[in-house]
Amino acid sequence: MRLKEIGRLWENIFSMVTLRGMEYILSFLLVPYLLRTLGPANYGAIAFMQGIAAYYNLFIDFGFNLTAPRKLARSPVEGIPRIFSIFMWSKVLLLVIVTVAFGILLWGADRIGIISLNPYLFAAIYTAVIGNVLFPVWFFQGIQEMRYITTINLLGRFFCILGIFTLVNTEADFVLAAFLQSCTPCIAGFLSLILISRRYRGAWRCPAFQEIRSAVKEAKQIFISNLAISLYTNTDIIVLGILTNDTVVGYYSGADKLLNCIKRGVSAVNDAVYPYISQTLTVDRNQAIRFLRKQMMVYVAGGIVGGMILLFGAPLFIPWLLGSKYVASILPLQIMSFVPLMVALSNIFGYETMLPFGMEKIYSRILVLASFVNLVIIGPFVWIYQESGVSMAMFITETFITIVQGYVLHKRGILL
Repeated sequence: MRLKEIGRLWENIFSMVTLRGMEYILSFLLVPYLLRTLGPANYGAIAFMQGIAAYYNLFIDFGFNLTAPRKLARSPVEGIPRIFSIFMWSKVLLLVIVTVAFGILLWGADRIGIISLNPYLFAAIYTAVIGNVLFPVWFFQGIQEMRYITTINLLGRFFCILGIFTLVNTEADFVLAAFLQSCTPCIAGFLSLILISRRYRGAWRCPAFQEIRSAVKEAKQIFISNLAISLYTNTDIIVLGILTNDTVVGYYSGADKLLNCIKRGVSAVNDAVYPYISQTLTVDRNQAIRFLRKQMMVYVAGGIVGGMILLFGAPLFIPWLLGSKYVASILPLQIMSFVPLMVALSNIFGYETMLPFGMEKIYSRILVLASFVNLVIIGPFVWIYQESGVSMAMFITETFITIVQGYVLHKRGILL
């Protein structure tokens, strides 16, 4: 491995870990403040609506978050503007289509009483959907310049958090709180697009429809995988909201938000490693496998220690961070204490190994199967155990994915 490649890899890992670390610190300040100020019911309403908005992001991303970085990482410099324009315009087109289609579905669901839609809250959260289109994280990931993501994202987040601490003071401010949180990707998006426009000429040329169609076709398997993931992450909280109420959703969200602070750190490393592995495989397959094995050992050690801390420390963390109103969040956090370990391993097996090794179909099938398992158990679990039932379903599903992915790689003699 050349020293230049090593330096770029560690620079990208440092940039992403720095971003997640700063997000962790800011979330450590912001999440408890919002949970305490807004209360379980209002925070649960925000979380429920964010679960719906996540499906907008899913259909708009359409797997481009993985196919675009891989294509950019393997492209010569002169091909970068063309690739950017293809994927960016593809996302804009999907934004228009999905907005109209989902808007009709949500209006119908609200009319017949399946969900209760707060139009002001939804509009506030939908701002983030637009922001996620504008902020091309996939582009900076693909050209392996993650420091731009760190700088731009933190700048946008700083202004939004400042607004929250200044303007959000009572439970009645929950719509404003949702809007200010949604502004982060919008601010980051505008700044990043200005940077890209100045640095890459021709980045905004309108691609041929055939190029957009080809990009969508190439991302189809990844989209199916992402859809499967959403069926056991985003759908769970929607089912919880439909079968219970906003307060119960708030209890689960309290535990989930704290857990996400840890999972973001894992994702930061994965995001930095993925384009590196994709590029290294074209040169030295064994070198890529050796790197992944070392990463796996670090994840296992850290996951076990972190899981034990969460399991036994939850009764102390929850009341201290979130307040006495969220005592019901303790058990869900304990149940999910080893979920970060499962997610870390499944990211290595699937995201960092199966996809770069061209195993997209198997990867998709495993996630679809896991989603089916989750859909079978989520209803009864929520009906009987409410917020703890969602946590149980999450742990079972993530463990199932990790075991099956590990088994497949072992049978193929890759990694394990």
